[in-house]
Amino acid sequence: MADDVEHFLEFVLKRSEEISLQENEDILSELLKHIDLLGRTVQLLEEIRDFVVNAGEPDSGKWQQLVNVYCEIESEFICLYNREATRITVTCQQLPLLIEETKCPGRLGYHIPKESLVQLRGLNFSWCKISEMFRVSRWTIMRRVNEYGLSNLQRFSIISDEGIDEIVREYISRHGSTTGEPFMSGYFRSLGHHVQRRRIRAFLNRVDPEHTALRWGALVARRKYFVRWPNSLWHIDGHHSLIRWKFVIHGCCDGKSRKIMYLKCNTNNLAETVLSLFHKAINENHGLWPSRIRVDYGVENVLVCDEMVAQQGEGRGSFIAGSSTRNQRIERLWRDVFRCVCQFFYYTFYAMEQTAILDVENPIHLFALHLVFTSRINTALDDFAAMFNNHRLSTENGWSPNQIWVSGMLNENNPLRFNGGQDDSVVDQHYGKDPDGPQSLSDDGVVVEPVQVIHGREI
Repeated sequence: MADDVEHFLEFVLKRSEEISLQENEDILSELLKHIDLLGRTVQLLEEIRDFVVNAGEPDSGKWQQLVNVYCEIESEFICLYNREATRITVTCQQLPLLIEETKCPGRLGYHIPKESLVQLRGLNFSWCKISEMFRVSRWTIMRRVNEYGLSNLQRFSIISDEGIDEIVREYISRHGSTTGEPFMSGYFRSLGHHVQRRRIRAFLNRVDPEHTALRWGALVARRKYFVRWPNSLWHIDGHHSLIRWKFVIHGCCDGKSRKIMYLKCNTNNLAETVLSLFHKAINENHGLWPSRIRVDYGVENVLVCDEMVAQQGEGRGSFIAGSSTRNQRIERLWRDVFRCVCQFFYYTFYAMEQTAILDVENPIHLFALHLVFTSRINTALDDFAAMFNNHRLSTENGWSPNQIWVSGMLNENNPLRFNGGQDDSVVDQHYGKDPDGPQSLSDDGVVVEPVQVIHGREI
């Protein structure tokens, strides 16, 4: 009996290691099966522990340690599942509602795929909203939830206050104290943790009361903006708060959902760089092209504009060019990017100059700065994009950009669910513009000269 239990526990550990290294399309189903296995393992260990305690055996402490270890493994896999589910973008083809025969008397049943429920729930949609997407009653969804064994998806993450403190302190140590509770909640969801907002808010108020008060004093006036569908209009621009040190941040966001399509720091402002980022965003969007884009007059956007005309057609406003002051949706994003990411590096670089550590006129210094900090800035931008796409928007009934995007792309009335779909919106130079929105502080068409070393080689 003891040998059987030992072999079973070894099998569970080995299987855990194998699944953690897997990279395939069916990873969510594998994770759910393994989470169920871990739950049964913990239950078995608890029964053995209780039997040993009642029998008065001296090994009860060791069995409790095993229970704690496997409980921790189960929690890690639940977080891994939540993190993987958040990264997946559900497409319209993934909501098939088919009629299937049942073995019971009565009318035919609906076939609702388990994978679709898993992915939508991973994006924090409620079961009621998921039932609306499938156009069935919520009781039908709940029956499928019970049939598939998905009831564990409804609970909050099992994480202690110390665990929350560790994650928040680690984030603050890397990015500073300028991030508030909504973005921090989005950061937890991007890590796969579903944590009550009150717990995060209480920690920030306790540990960082000064910056909490400052954030309340810097509220942003909400303005009206209207684009009918996700994928109707992408806003593309560059952020130049770090241009003194020849860093340029290229970004793109969807106008309807605010979802960040790409956000990367580069040491050049070339059209080829922007085009490469644009193509990567389309590939991650399952090959779906936006109906239109809004750009400024910068030369770094010309190749993207040519690609849009070739793909979507000429004479329909496939790209809308104007000054940066008309590109308010992404200008609003730049405010948060500077506050949560760039501000830290901005003052760090100036401090390095004031202490004579850095000389911006010295190409060797700039080369070393780019070598050390480009990856660091991009890591911070990746964290910010994941956090931003999962944070709740007060003006959108608490939905996140990811939820708005998925809900709109699953809407059967959305003509942009497939390539070739046409948006019949009236388009002019003011489309996707807020005349009272935030104004750009950067210039159009900034040229970043490459760093030249002594031998004239470009870095």
